[in-house]
Amino acid sequence: MKSRIFRLAWKAGFSALVLAALGGCGKKEAVTFPCALEDNKLSVVSLFPYSGINPDNGDEIGEDIASLEVTNRSGQYLASAQLTARLSDGTELSFQIQDLPAGEKVWVFEKDSSAFAGGAECEALRAETEFLQDEPLLPDQVMVETEGTAVTLTNLQDEPLTGLRVWCRCLFDGVYFGGTAYAYPVEEIPGGESVTLQAEECYLGEAAVVRVSQDS
Repeated sequence: MKSRIFRLAWKAGFSALVLAALGGCGKKEAVTFPCALEDNKLSVVSLFPYSGINPDNGDEIGEDIASLEVTNRSGQYLASAQLTARLSDGTELSFQIQDLPAGEKVWVFEKDSSAFAGGAECEALRAETEFLQDEPLLPDQVMVETEGTAVTLTNLQDEPLTGLRVWCRCLFDGVYFGGTAYAYPVEEIPGGESVTLQAEECYLGEAAVVRVSQDS
């Protein structure tokens, strides 16, 4: 069923001039993928066209959507990243990543579903990032379990937990599908008890909980 919903279109032979916000792979010569950004914290594996549902643009269906495969190699939690690519025809492409744990890989899609068919070269790619030292999961207060798109939260304390917000990513074949994280509110979990929610936006794969926060 998933193969009918979307398909990936990979094309080899791309080269790029890659610039990070504070430096990059090079400034005058094209650099082939994969290449490192942000002092090797991020690895941009490829720039490729993708046809199907774009979760980074309201699930709009598009053809040859510009897409990046990015791996977080920092050992830290990537809270957010704004990636901007400039092509040789003057086109600018924008990609937004949020809530990417250390060591994880994401396919992120152009936020306006702009096309990249491979005719133009990528002349520049810059990144603006924010990293956190630890994963924001409240591990001393909440135990998280997932099965498919079902997410179960167990209150590890005797007192009720209120005002929680759970952030989920769509995990498809071991890769986060899309740069977007989805927030689900949990009003209250009594002490020692559990609640289960459905991460409906993760329907293309399975839910992966990447952040748990509590309203102040």
